[in-house]
Order: sequence, then C-alpha cells, then structure tokens
Amino acid sequence: MSSSSNRLLGIEFAYSLAIIGCVMYIFMFVIGDKVRSILSHEQFSLLLDFFPALFFFLNGTTVTLTMRDKRISSRKLLDYLGKRGSVLFLIGLALAVVWPMNIFIASGLMFFLSQFIAVWNNVMLRVLIVLIIALGYTLLYLGVPTSVEYAAPTMQGGNMINLSGFIFFNGYFSIIPWVVFFLCGMLYGRVNVSSKGLLPVSTMVGIALIIASGFAQAYLPAFDSTVDKVDHSDSLFLKLRFYYLPFIFYAVGVSLCLTNFFIYFFQSFENKKVLRFTQTVSSMKYSVLFFQALICFITMAVTNSPIFMNKIVLATYIAIATFLNFYLVLMWKSRINEQGPVEWMVKRIAGSAKK
Repeated sequence: MSSSSNRLLGIEFAYSLAIIGCVMYIFMFVIGDKVRSILSHEQFSLLLDFFPALFFFLNGTTVTLTMRDKRISSRKLLDYLGKRGSVLFLIGLALAVVWPMNIFIASGLMFFLSQFIAVWNNVMLRVLIVLIIALGYTLLYLGVPTSVEYAAPTMQGGNMINLSGFIFFNGYFSIIPWVVFFLCGMLYGRVNVSSKGLLPVSTMVGIALIIASGFAQAYLPAFDSTVDKVDHSDSLFLKLRFYYLPFIFYAVGVSLCLTNFFIYFFQSFENKKVLRFTQTVSSMKYSVLFFQALICFITMAVTNSPIFMNKIVLATYIAIATFLNFYLVLMWKSRINEQGPVEWMVKRIAGSAKK
C-alpha cells in the first residue's frame, strides 16, 4: 500500500469517527428537546461538540490534499469547490426547518469560501484564523444575541448588534467558530501528512494546544468577569464544557493528535468488512447526514416530542435511529447506487474536480 493510500485510509477512519459522533449528537439535538439546555455559542461540550469540529477540520484537510494532487487542475478544483459549496448550502436550506443552521449550510459556506482562500499562503491563512477568532469573541463580548434556532432580527432603530447576531449566530452551527477548524485543517493538509512515527511535529503542536486550552480555561475568568461559570454537574459529562477560546485550542489540538494517530495506526489495516464500512461512510458522509435529517423529520411528524425528554427513551431512540441511519446508507450503496444521493446530486450539478 502506497504512502498516499496509508494517509487517505487514516483520514477515512477519522472521518468515520467524526460522522458517527455527529449522527448521534444531532439525533440528540434535534429530537431531544431537553438537550437544548446545553447548547450555547459561548460554551462548548468537550465530548459532543468535538465531533463536528473534527468533521470540519477534515473537510479543510481534504481540500488541501486534493489541491496537492498534480492530476487535478487547480483552476478546475477551485471552480468545483464553489459549485459544491453552493449545492450543499441549498440542500442545507431545504433541511433548515428540521435542523437549523445544519452541517450542510456550514460546509457549503466553507467550501464556497475555500475557492477564494485555498491559494493563500500559510501566513495569510493564519492571520485570517486569528481575525475570525477575534471577531467571534468580540461579538460575544458585545452581547450579540445567540439564539440556537432561527429568529428574525429585531431591527428597531437599525440595531446592528441584532443584525450581527442574526447573521453569525442563528442556529447552532454558526459559521463562527466552526470555520476556524476548517481553516486549521487546510493548514494541516499543507504539512507532510504521513505515517512517520507516533509523535510527528503536528502531534506535538496538538498536545501543546490541548495543554494551552486547560490553562486558558482555568485563567480566562480572571481576565474576563463577564463569562458565566461553567457547569460540571452532568454525570454523563454532557455538560463538561470549555469556553469559546479554550475550546478552539482543545478541538484543534485533539483533531491534530487523532488524525495523526489514525494515519499511523491504520497504515496496514486489512479487515475488509471494517474497511468497507469505513470507506462507505467517508465517501457518503453527506448522504449519511441527509438520511439522518429524513429520519428526524419522520420522527417529529409521527411522535410526541415530550416523550424524548425521558433520558432512557432518548438514549434508546438514538441507538436505534443511528443503526437505522447507517443501515439505510449501506442498503442504498448495495442495491441502488455506489454514490449516495447527495454525492450524486453534487456531481450532477457541480461536476467533478478531476480533469
């Protein structure tokens, strides 16, 4: 197996972990009304919010790795990224009633953005990351409204703060800070991503960021008296949270360490059944999320949502719905089409990145 295949296999396993985590989390978010109490744009769950962060990080990584493929025209790839982003964004809008500001919308915006910034040098990308982090923190510090569901802005007197909240924070998957993980993934893809050793330089950087996140979490309240005290009371660690800035450090650090670990560990993996499932999930990732949205829509249409406020009922539903979600994906691939419905639609409309 070639070095490139080793690298891609590890990334596929990382993608599978991110998608499985996202599926379980989103079922909990969309169906479990009680869970909405832990959703916030100011504080992030270390366990649950990490999965979409890893997903966006890997999206950015694959954009850069594709650009490094000499068989693909850079101009055509950039054009493809813009079209792909537009298609995903429109699909996300269609699903917004069930799942506000969903991964489709966020991914669409990021892919559309990448056609302009993918050719920037590393310094410019790092500056952009710092500016986006600063923008998010500034808006939060100014008290911009951060509703986790779509809400019309209150424009009495032309209130720009309310307008900013409507643009940047409507829905849970705000473009801030998730775009930061996408950009960090783009930078990661530019280093020598390979299976050389357990502790490459990027892993050491990841460990340093994780340590820095702990210090930032501990000392941030001393510098900013406006932050609310973090709640650590949940026995299932669902409320074990980090503030906005420490979470960015933590999520980027863990994404670096996990991705490098998967690339190293799975360089000679040969279990065909596991490989087949992993490659199906990673290649049909947006179809996995599309089937999930359909399951959520049907569930909300035929059931009484208060029943899911019971933790046992909700946990049972998440387990069954997650199994059904991936079963539908596997059945689609084996009986209907090698491509998932969303991937087929993107290819039909946006074309291909290859020459």
